[in-house]
Amino acid sequence: MNLDGLTLSVLVRELAAHIVNSQIQRLLQIDKTTLLFRLNTHNGNRNLIITVGAKPSIYMANHLTDIPKEPTSLCMFLRKHIEGARLTSIEQVNGDRIIHITADKLALDGTLVATHIYVELMGKYSNCIFVQDGVVLESLIHVSPVMNRERTVSPKQPYELPPNAERTSIFDFSEKEIKGILHSFPDDTVGKTIRKLFNGFGPVLLREVCYRAKINEKDIWGNLSEDSIDQLATALYSLRCELATANVLYEYTLTSGKKIASPIPLSYLTTDESASQTVHDSLSYAIETDITASGSIHTAGHDLERLLTQAIKKEELRHSKIEAEVSDTSKADTYKAYGDLLMINAYQDSHYAASITVDNVLIDPVVPITIPLTPELSIVENAQSYYKLYTKLKNRTKSGRYQLEQSRIRIDYLQSILYSLELATTSNEVQAIRTECESAGLIKKSKKPLPYKPAKDNFIRIHLDGGELIIGRNNQQNDYLTHRWAKPFDTWFHTLHTQGSHVILKCDGEPTEELLELAARYAAYFSKARESSKVPVDYTLVKYIKKPPASPPGFVIYTHQKTLYVDPLIPQEDVIQQ
Repeated sequence: MNLDGLTLSVLVRELAAHIVNSQIQRLLQIDKTTLLFRLNTHNGNRNLIITVGAKPSIYMANHLTDIPKEPTSLCMFLRKHIEGARLTSIEQVNGDRIIHITADKLALDGTLVATHIYVELMGKYSNCIFVQDGVVLESLIHVSPVMNRERTVSPKQPYELPPNAERTSIFDFSEKEIKGILHSFPDDTVGKTIRKLFNGFGPVLLREVCYRAKINEKDIWGNLSEDSIDQLATALYSLRCELATANVLYEYTLTSGKKIASPIPLSYLTTDESASQTVHDSLSYAIETDITASGSIHTAGHDLERLLTQAIKKEELRHSKIEAEVSDTSKADTYKAYGDLLMINAYQDSHYAASITVDNVLIDPVVPITIPLTPELSIVENAQSYYKLYTKLKNRTKSGRYQLEQSRIRIDYLQSILYSLELATTSNEVQAIRTECESAGLIKKSKKPLPYKPAKDNFIRIHLDGGELIIGRNNQQNDYLTHRWAKPFDTWFHTLHTQGSHVILKCDGEPTEELLELAARYAAYFSKARESSKVPVDYTLVKYIKKPPASPPGFVIYTHQKTLYVDPLIPQEDVIQQ
């Protein structure tokens, strides 16, 4: 959701009501382009997120995703300067896409140190810059002279506003003054004139103001009548007044699927029946929803997902290479036949010959066959060489099949971890998966100990008529649930040949066919096949499940199973207990 300067003015007003006079309790860095400020406000603790990555934004976060465990060097440096500081103001600079936040902190000598945070939300040039006494303290993104000849952003350099940031804001003028400005400083077209004079006009609001003035943004300014210019000035002032009191966000969805956001109702789309409209009471909430859906902020969970995806691709490539080597062993029988034929014809004189042609008596009918030779070796020595190649390929076949099986198990294990990550909803659950990745050697073990001990029994529970389903969230829980927690005569469910959770059905007595089918449908939902239909689900008693020695977490073998083909069932909120 790309916000123009005018929409940003509404967002700044909303943020000011929450964060002015709040205290920065903690600064965290979620990824390379995203900072999280934990604030103590008059309404309790709140979270302010500033991101300058794929979708540059600033907003109040209600639902925090997992936060990286280790603080970055940038985060540690900034904490010394702004943690404990009080946010005294937040304002927009000249109506542009620049937000200026002031944080005051009492130094050890009793002086008040002001840190100015400039959040520049300008597409690929977005940045978050910390300034003290007009000098850059630090920034999320360093800009060298090679990257940008007009402006450098690096520590100890003077801070300068971006080019064109000195243009005026439409909020600074009355209707009469706007008319005077339009008459005095015309440009090529209507659109260029408005954008040259006033900051903050994106394509949506520019089209809206031209629609209200009944002119086209591409019209040549010199062709406009005095009445048209006056109508444009009136439309601009009317837009200014509406924006000054706006406090919601209108989101329009076109038939093409494109979404358009505006802080005021759009007249040119209101008449379009093909556009559906949604009204968000909070701009922060709308931005948070959009960013969460797009996954543009790379949290610890995203980093784990990327790492696991790379590990799976690497293992699949290794698997295909082993398969190629195993298939290449088809030459083994040919090498043995060469050796046998050379031993049969060992009496022939073929010293220093590159090949020999003999009758292939090993097949019927007999046909001539040409066998390549190593010239400096005798026929018997060549036969022994072919026997060695035969033995080597036969051993490779045996070893290759074992390696293929181990590679398949590892791929399944990695995919099961990736599935567990999809189920994780809290930072503690993500941390448990990260710990499993550390144990598996996928990532380097953290030197910092966990501040808590991950619970093994916080399963997902679903209450059914006649029983209860217990579902593991990750491989560690699956192991504990199946081999430690469940009883021998409980019923165990798992999707066939598909990564999923271990599901245990506990009930009094023998489960009915209806209860078994219902449990199987839930087991299909808590798997990677949740979007499929007719999913095969195996079920058996817990006593028939075994864990092979040295096998990865979550891996089991079982017998006496039966298979149900069911459609996944989404559990209702009133029956599920997290």
